[in-house]
Amino acid sequence: MSDNVDDQDVNFSDTGETESAAAPKAKGAGPGLARLLMFVGIGLGAVIFIVTVVVITVGIINGQGKPANVVPVSEAYQAEPPVYQYNSTIGEIRARTNDPEPASVIVRISLGFDMNDKEESKDVTDMLPRIRDWLRSYFSLKSADDLTPDKEQMIKEEIKENLNRMLPKPTIREVLFERFDVIKM
Repeated sequence: MSDNVDDQDVNFSDTGETESAAAPKAKGAGPGLARLLMFVGIGLGAVIFIVTVVVITVGIINGQGKPANVVPVSEAYQAEPPVYQYNSTIGEIRARTNDPEPASVIVRISLGFDMNDKEESKDVTDMLPRIRDWLRSYFSLKSADDLTPDKEQMIKEEIKENLNRMLPKPTIREVLFERFDVIKM
């Protein structure tokens, strides 16, 4: 019986080593390359996610790149106003409005001409009595409500157009009021 026990413990292999279960070898590039590719994929996904979040956030903050209000550009608001030579020889014009209770109008006007043309002032000087008479008549035909500050630009344009029709050539570029008083009695 003792032979039986000894037979179980005895190893009959030629090498004298105990038999061990050998792990099967992985085929292909190996676990190191797969792990490296996994980290590269995670990093690339994170970069794409971050860029997307930044683009969306900046788009929302900037209002999709469109300005909130479009500001119209007008000739009245040029960066640098033109420079004119001015003639103020017309002097002060006094008139009364055509209201039931007339108001007094006192106006002192300067006319703006191009800097290079010297004949323009001479034309105005030659026509001065006619210009003064027309201006007095113009303000006499208006009511006090027509001569309010909010209508001042329109009044300047009307005066400029009518005076340019009176002159031999349309040379008046700007009309300025040095004084513009409407006094109700």
